[in-house]
Amino acid sequence: MKKGAYLGIFVLSAGAIFVAPRAMSGDPDPAKSMSPEEQAKMAECMMMAQPGDHHKHLDVFVGSWLTKTKVWMGGPGSDPLESSGTSKFKWVLDGRFVQEEHHGSMMGMPYEGIGMIGYDGFRNMYTTSWYSNMGTNVLASTGARNPETGVFTYYGQMDEPALNVVGRIVKYVCRFENSNKFVFSIIDLHAGDDYKVIEIAYERK
Repeated sequence: MKKGAYLGIFVLSAGAIFVAPRAMSGDPDPAKSMSPEEQAKMAECMMMAQPGDHHKHLDVFVGSWLTKTKVWMGGPGSDPLESSGTSKFKWVLDGRFVQEEHHGSMMGMPYEGIGMIGYDGFRNMYTTSWYSNMGTNVLASTGARNPETGVFTYYGQMDEPALNVVGRIVKYVCRFENSNKFVFSIIDLHAGDDYKVIEIAYERK
């Protein structure tokens, strides 16, 4: 098989790199049979798969927190539903992601959630995902950190099954007041630039 056929052997997926075609061909050391260009590309992919300076900004989340949640069912200006809970953030997967485990209540019901925050070295953006016991969906978003203010801003989509609406554009803003307190807000951009529907205040234990 021609070497040109191996130009697509690098698959960068969820932080892992596979040299599948060469390995499947029985080559005992696939890296040695690569061209200098292919080896350089592999080294580049390996570098992108490692945690870097952007990940260091996520260390501020690590620890145990008390949370106070406000949900505006009627939109801004209405009386919010309030609840409290706890969250714990920790590094996982060799410093590539920070995982949050949350326990609390939502609209009078027990609420548990697991979230992941990371930085995609290939796309050069921060990423988040959220899973909870109140749905089978995954909330995913991507965004950036303002280097001057330290504010994280992400954008994603959220469905509204009760309204039969799919893919509402949502903005998530995470603003640290200091190292022991930050506020996470969810803004429904479909309804307006300042239409905040959820706010969670975190205070370090």
